[in-house]
Amino acid sequence: MEQNVVRITGLVKEVKASRTSPAGVIHRELCLEHRSLQFLDGKPREVRAEVIVKVTGEQLGRQVDSLRPGNRIKVEGLLAQASHRDTQQLLIHAQAIERFE
Repeated sequence: MEQNVVRITGLVKEVKASRTSPAGVIHRELCLEHRSLQFLDGKPREVRAEVIVKVTGEQLGRQVDSLRPGNRIKVEGLLAQASHRDTQQLLIHAQAIERFE
C-alpha cells in the first residue's frame, strides 16, 4: 500500500480568505514558509520552500482563523495536486495544525 504523509514546520506567510463550496464545506488556504538545514549525502544543505496548505472543514478552519503572518506552525497532512487541471503543482491537505513558539 502506498503512503502519503507530510509533516513540516514553518512560518505562516499569508492566510487567504475562506470560501464555502456549493456543498457548504468551508475551505481555507495559507502559505507556509519553510527554512531548515538538512543533510543530503552527509553534507549540509539549506532548504527553503513556500508551500500552500489547504484546510477543509470547521474544526481546522477555526484554528486557521486565529493564525497570523509570522506564527510558527507544524502541519501534518497529505500531498495532492493543486487542482484537476494543474497536475504538476502540489499542495498539502492539512489533517492537523499545531501552533508553537
